[in-house]
Amino acid sequence: MKKIYTLAIFAYLLLTACQKAQIAHTLDQSRDVPWADSSNNHPKNAAFRDLLEKYKTKGLPGISLLVNDKNGTWVGSTGYADIEKKIPFRVGQVAKIASITKLFMGTLVFKMIEDSVNTGIGYNSLYDPITKWLPSRITDKLPNGKLITLGQCMKHETGIPDVIDEDKFYLAVLNNPVKKWEQEELLEIIYGKAPVFAPGDTAIYSNTNTIIVSLILEAATGKKHEDLLKEYLLHPLALSQTFYQPYDQLPANTAQGYFDLYNNNTIVNVSNLVTGSGNGYGGLYSDVFDLYSFIDRLLIKKTILTQKSLTTMETYGKPDFPNQYGYGIMKKFIDRGEDAGVGHSGRDLGYSANLFYFQNKGVTHAFLVNYGTAGDSNLKKVFEEFQDELLDLTLKP
Repeated sequence: MKKIYTLAIFAYLLLTACQKAQIAHTLDQSRDVPWADSSNNHPKNAAFRDLLEKYKTKGLPGISLLVNDKNGTWVGSTGYADIEKKIPFRVGQVAKIASITKLFMGTLVFKMIEDSVNTGIGYNSLYDPITKWLPSRITDKLPNGKLITLGQCMKHETGIPDVIDEDKFYLAVLNNPVKKWEQEELLEIIYGKAPVFAPGDTAIYSNTNTIIVSLILEAATGKKHEDLLKEYLLHPLALSQTFYQPYDQLPANTAQGYFDLYNNNTIVNVSNLVTGSGNGYGGLYSDVFDLYSFIDRLLIKKTILTQKSLTTMETYGKPDFPNQYGYGIMKKFIDRGEDAGVGHSGRDLGYSANLFYFQNKGVTHAFLVNYGTAGDSNLKKVFEEFQDELLDLTLKP
């Protein structure tokens, strides 16, 4: 989401005045810590608290942070979930987790592989061409559409352009900011485009890949991917504060999302510009407690997937600095060597989130920030400083 930001948001502000919003003003109804909170006893309590307040002062509107390490679990928050109504950003605030949705989608694929008797998808399906499931009306028009596999889509090795980098995409979103987009409507935007590279030559992140994954799951099972997500993951794991826009009603405590339109440290509310949510690559909203519960069971307790599935999922390809991609999972901060994190990040127009397990240090991070860092701004640099300082604080002795 890098192009035409100023034009896009200016037009959005004009258009949304007459369109029905999906996110109303936030109510102060967020849940408290769902266990006996010992954050005040954590040896880095003061340092974590100072970190949050520092970056609130630097301009980030609201932050909730959860860190789990050998000393236990620390949670805290600061700032506002709704600046206009002065609603505090609570520890249990629900906010958009953007591309962390892809980690859920990747996990869903492996859950369906493990249920191959009912889904018809097995481990070998990762190497099958997408033409096995998708009709020629799609694959004939997709760049590399007749060549790529399901697994290459999950590992961003397809060479398919990223739909959200297209000006045409933003202009279409602006014409209907709260539209519920179908997958094929989004794919039409990149039909006939030249591929970025030959399949398997390298890895470059593209949201289009996960749109294709969602279509494959639907074609294989005859069920909507949003229903599969709930059937295999959200309901069995009791992730009660995780919601999928636009299929679920978002709760009253959903945080507003903000962006620095003019890059002058004056932020505007962009909560209700829906950037194609609900097509596999984004759209989930959650809180840090559900996120921690998910990654803890996926990568630490290892109770969601079998070891075979996890080993396959964490087969990483060529680097796309600072990331490497497994099957629906991201290794990030690879410049830190063995201290890289595994999980996924999320960046959207008005929201940012991280969910990572740093195995070498036994540390887990989950945080939500209601400020968009998918586009460039002064506050994006502030956010990156926050992220780096958090890494240094938790990963260094």
